[in-house]
Amino acid sequence: MLSTRRKFDDAIDLVRVKLDALPDGVYQPVPGVPVRKAKRSIGTESRWAAMEPVVERLGVGSAMDVGANVGYFPIRLAQRGIPSVVLESDLKCVRTATTAVRRNHLDNVAVTYLEFRPDTLALLPATDCTLLLSLWHHLVRELGLDTATDLLQGLWARTGKVMFFDSGEDEMPESFGLPPMLPTPDAWLTEYLRKNCAGGRVEHLGRHRAFDADGLPTDRALFAVIREEAPV
Repeated sequence: MLSTRRKFDDAIDLVRVKLDALPDGVYQPVPGVPVRKAKRSIGTESRWAAMEPVVERLGVGSAMDVGANVGYFPIRLAQRGIPSVVLESDLKCVRTATTAVRRNHLDNVAVTYLEFRPDTLALLPATDCTLLLSLWHHLVRELGLDTATDLLQGLWARTGKVMFFDSGEDEMPESFGLPPMLPTPDAWLTEYLRKNCAGGRVEHLGRHRAFDADGLPTDRALFAVIREEAPV
C-alpha cells in the first residue's frame, strides 16, 4: 500500500512540475527532474564549475541559497554532503525544488517558502556559505539601493566562510534603478562588495551566461567574497 501511494505521489508531482514549467521551461537544469528544457542551463552549470573548487578549498559545511529558484545549487551542495537551505518566494519553484530534493533522495536540504526582505532577514540561519545569485538587482528595483545594501550586509553577517554573488549589470533597464557601474561593472561590483562585506576578500570567478530583462543572452560577473576576519 505504501509503495502504491509513493508511486501515485510521484506521478502527481511530475505532472505538477510539468505544468509549473509552462510555457518557458524550468530556469535551472535541476538534477532528478525530467523537464523539456532549462533556460539557464549553460550559465548555471558554468557557475557551479567555478564555485565548487572554492567550496572544497574552504571546507564549507553548510549553505543557504537566497532566491534559489528550483534549487540547483543547494542540491549540488547537498550531493557533496553539505546541508543546505533553499530559500524561495515563488511557489512554483518551491514545488519543483521539493520534488527534486525527494527524487534525489536527499535528507539534508530544507526547502523554505519565504520572501527575502527586511522583516524576514532575522529568520535566516547562519551558514558557512551564502548564495545571492541574480537577486540583488531585483532587491534594488523593489526596495531601493539602501535597503538592498542593508540586506546584503545582513546576509554577510550570517556568512561564516564565503558568499557567492552576481547581479544584473548595465544591461538592465533604468526601471531597475541600478547605480551607474563605472568604470566597468566588474570594477564597481568588486568595490561595492569589498565596502559592504567587512572582513571579506573579493575573488572574481569569471563571467557567465545570463539573460537581460527582455530575455536576450548576456553575461555577468560571478564573485566569491571570502571571509578573512571573524564576523563581529
